[in-house]
Amino acid sequence: MLNGTLGFAMLVAVLFCLGDIEQVIETNTGYPFMEIFLNATQSVGGAAAMASLVATLGICATIALLASSSRMTWSFARDRGLPFSRYLGKVEPRSQIPLVAILLTVIISILLSLINIGSVTAFNQIISLTISGLYGSYLIAAALLLVRRLDGSISVAASSYEPDARKTKIIDQDNSSDGEGVGGSDIVVNLTWGPFRVPGALGVAANIAGMVYMVVIIFFSFWPPFRPVTPENMNYSVLVTGFVICFSIVYYLVHGKRAYKGPLVEV
Repeated sequence: MLNGTLGFAMLVAVLFCLGDIEQVIETNTGYPFMEIFLNATQSVGGAAAMASLVATLGICATIALLASSSRMTWSFARDRGLPFSRYLGKVEPRSQIPLVAILLTVIISILLSLINIGSVTAFNQIISLTISGLYGSYLIAAALLLVRRLDGSISVAASSYEPDARKTKIIDQDNSSDGEGVGGSDIVVNLTWGPFRVPGALGVAANIAGMVYMVVIIFFSFWPPFRPVTPENMNYSVLVTGFVICFSIVYYLVHGKRAYKGPLVEV
């Protein structure tokens, strides 16, 4: 609620200070937000100071994104869901961080950024995958939650940490047949609600509303932003998304279904 309110207030302020749209879009800086700051402050120094705040926030956000993406890479590798899981799932003993996963994330990010030197269009089409990828992952999670809500398989427990709140079945998988195991055991649990939930029909309605919103966002994220459509301004995100989906399916059929057995719990 707080972030949404502040974001809306900032959006209103930016629109009031926008000025000539064509001038903002065609600014010599290449960054329209800098031109908006200049229009608002009528001072190069003031605009530079405000732009530096945006750059600082971007750096801080990048650190958080790096931590999040490397953590997800390590977690999926630990579950044997990625190629070379034996190496990506390792934790450096001295620092207790997934160093290999972090290095891989940094290297891939740097290589992708270099594409911008050769072709801005190609770079923009690759990073456009973030919209469909993020909302697609949210949509899958929301759909599965809705299914579990409707079939009543999520129980209410006094505490999810009590011994009788979850029935578990441990299956040892340390000796993986594909040689990419990283240790741990599968754990099968009866799902229980956490400390916060939206119960009953209201929760189902919230689930459905969220899914409808995400479907709309994903659908329109594939459309070109300009008319007439040319090879330079065409939105190729649908192509990139389709390639990732096809590659993931092929990888799962060829290798993943033999190596991936579900989330692993280290014991």
